[in-house]
Amino acid sequence: MKHLTAFEHGWLEVGDGGDLSTCEADALAAAAGALPSACLQWGHRRVKFTQFCGVVQVAGLQIEVLPKLTPYQTEQQQRQTLLTLLARSGELEGLDHGSAGLATQEGTLLDLFIRHFGRLLRDQLRQGLLRDYRDVDDSLDQVRGRIDLVRQQRENLMKPQRLACRYGELVTDIPVNRLLHSALLLVIRLSSSLSLSHQLRALRTHFSQAGTLSRHEHAPRCDQLNRMQRRYAPLIELAHLFLEGQYLDARSGHYKAFSLLFDMNRLFERFTANRLRPFARRCGFHLVEQGPRRYLGEAEDGRGRLLMRPDLCLLDTDKRPVAILDTKWKRIDNPDALAALSSADLYQLATYASAYHCDRVGLLYPEQTYIRAGQRHTLNLIRPGSGSALLTLEGVPVDTLQPDLTPVLGGHHIS
Repeated sequence: MKHLTAFEHGWLEVGDGGDLSTCEADALAAAAGALPSACLQWGHRRVKFTQFCGVVQVAGLQIEVLPKLTPYQTEQQQRQTLLTLLARSGELEGLDHGSAGLATQEGTLLDLFIRHFGRLLRDQLRQGLLRDYRDVDDSLDQVRGRIDLVRQQRENLMKPQRLACRYGELVTDIPVNRLLHSALLLVIRLSSSLSLSHQLRALRTHFSQAGTLSRHEHAPRCDQLNRMQRRYAPLIELAHLFLEGQYLDARSGHYKAFSLLFDMNRLFERFTANRLRPFARRCGFHLVEQGPRRYLGEAEDGRGRLLMRPDLCLLDTDKRPVAILDTKWKRIDNPDALAALSSADLYQLATYASAYHCDRVGLLYPEQTYIRAGQRHTLNLIRPGSGSALLTLEGVPVDTLQPDLTPVLGGHHIS
């Protein structure tokens, strides 16, 4: 297996002497339909991943796509950035990003995700494999459960010593276990570590009485788990991530490619929301993601047009917006950070300030070379007919520090 490290928005050259051979590029293009929309951007004999990071495996090639906030980060630091975002955004629940950073020195990023799945599965199996009751119809020589009179007349009319019984039996061949067994078989095939493969095969012995998902079987989701199964919720989510990352050739039905990619824009938004929620709560505010939703205008028939959905909004006890925050997973290469802001971003924040009657808006970028945490940049946005709104540009640290939004909130301090 050939391993290649790429960076978001970084070009990979195709051809002799390039990063990808022509055959590898063709295989990647063939699998593009199964990858996230607009994940790849093609140029003349080159290709790049846009705002997606993670792992893609195709045609004997594994591409590890890493974020790159500054040109000074090592690959290890870039992996750690991605792992921290995944752990603190809730995308990979239970991921220990501290020890995971050390683990990446010993294997690939995909092996790290697989090792996380194996650890969660092992912890749950220590408490026993899930079981559930299944109705069984059988003819017995003594009553078990209840007698099915219709079947008794139909099947045992001439054999009175046999009784047609229906009873419940605890079995392990249930949808949840079939989902986990299917995911386990997949990650065994994907793992590039021999020792990890041995550990996963040892876990598979627990599923000797459980099958795998059939081609058209509906796999259970977390919201469909019963009370006894809810402890498996993080595992179920991760199993779906793995299984949905498969790309099958429709003609042969065989596995052709695999991807586990994360949209960094959405990931950074969820990471920031989770980091700020405790701070907002202590200030007496309620943090809302992707809302509150309002229309910018109305058509003649009264229907709303151009739905607005701020990334993050802080509401007071009367549900009035105190601050509207927009997260941007972008690099700024200009020492004058305010001059590097796009006109579209400024227009968007000015529109939010006017439409929501909000005096304070914020642009939150990941901390980087020209936007340091605690180093704030402000700008007055003119609101037609209603004065101005204060825009604050601030860096959010991707580490254990807690962001401080006091300037964005306009002097509201923690009580």
